[in-house]
Amino acid sequence: MRSRSLTVLPLLATALALTGCAVAPGPAPGKPAPTLPADSVAYDQLPVMTTRPNVFPGTCAQFEQNAQLRAAFEVQKTQFNGYQNLCSLTRASGPTAFVGALDPSDRVPDPWAGTWGAYSYTLHHFRRTLLQENRYYAVDSLDVNGCTVSVNTGSKQVLEVSIQFNESGGELVGDSVDADRRIAAKSCPETERLAEVYLEIVDPGGGSLAR
Repeated sequence: MRSRSLTVLPLLATALALTGCAVAPGPAPGKPAPTLPADSVAYDQLPVMTTRPNVFPGTCAQFEQNAQLRAAFEVQKTQFNGYQNLCSLTRASGPTAFVGALDPSDRVPDPWAGTWGAYSYTLHHFRRTLLQENRYYAVDSLDVNGCTVSVNTGSKQVLEVSIQFNESGGELVGDSVDADRRIAAKSCPETERLAEVYLEIVDPGGGSLAR
């Protein structure tokens, strides 16, 4: 099996090698949410909190009841998948989008640790990043279905926003690390945009360290 690619900002590569088990520096939780240091992506351990309410309700109700959210995603049809805990969004333009969440369970009590640590071997590309003016820890990942942006919203739940980009004729995962990085660079920015739109509407003023 081809190894996964781990991408961090080039200037932080040395920091990644040196931090080891250190916890990333970070501000105290606050309201509004504080700005997270840019070099947070270089650390395996973060100053996270798990006390905020879940952002995703485990249904498609947000899109069915919120006209602003439905318009922002250009939603034509919603369908909830209870097995995968995600809402499938057929859109007027662009490929299908999915909004869902990884909730803690007896088997995986801390889904964020595995997300930030890239524990899944189904990934073809993995990149740590920050969203919404550096208020949320997030991860971009690429698998055979498309690009997924996973977000730490300060709760025990990990928010996931995905685009099934191969529907629109886009490339599937490549046959090399470089190819996967190129596909992710083309596909993940739109997924990030939708994740930020969702957070702006559903979690205004929020962040990974928001009170």
